[in-house]
Amino acid sequence: MSPRVFIVIGPAGSGKTTIAQQTAKQHEAAYLDKDRVSGRFVEFALTATGHDPTDREANDYYRDNLLPLEYETLMDVAGINLRLGRSVVLDAPFGAYFGDPDYLSRVAEEFQWPSPAITVIRVRVPQDLLRTRLTRRGLERDQWKLAHWDDYWSVYGSLECAWSGVHFQDFNNEAALPVD
Repeated sequence: MSPRVFIVIGPAGSGKTTIAQQTAKQHEAAYLDKDRVSGRFVEFALTATGHDPTDREANDYYRDNLLPLEYETLMDVAGINLRLGRSVVLDAPFGAYFGDPDYLSRVAEEFQWPSPAITVIRVRVPQDLLRTRLTRRGLERDQWKLAHWDDYWSVYGSLECAWSGVHFQDFNNEAALPVD
C-alpha cells in the first residue's frame, strides 16, 4: 500500500494531538508534531533574539523568520518518511498556509514527496469549550491567546482551509478528551 499523509489541523486546545496520535496508531504511521520537531529551537531563537518565547501569534519576527523554518523542517521530515514507504501524520496548526490552495502541492514537490493520498482532518470545537480547555491546561504559551481572546479567535478560530487536491474530513471534538 502506498504511504498516506494525514494532516490534523485545528486551533490550540482543540484536541489535535489526541486525534493525530490516534490516527498515527490506527494507520501505523509516523507521528510528526511540529512543536516536538522544532519547538525547542524556536524557543531558543526567540529568546536569543530578545523576543518572548511564548508569544508567537503577535510576533512578526517569529512569523517572518521562524514559522517558515518550522514548517519546512516538518515537511522535509515527512518527505523522508514517505520516501521510505511510511505514512505520516502531521500535527500542527498550519493556519498561516490555509489561504494558499497550492501550498501542499508545492511542498510535495520541494520535499520530494511521492504521490501520496492526503487527508486533512479538521478538528472542530466550539469557542467557549476551546477557551475553557486553554484555561484549564494552564500553559504559558496560551497566555497571550487568553489575554487577547477576541483577536485570537477571529484569526485562529476559523478552519477555512483552501488547499486543493486533498480529502477533507471534519472531526467534532466536543468530547472530554485530554487537551493537546
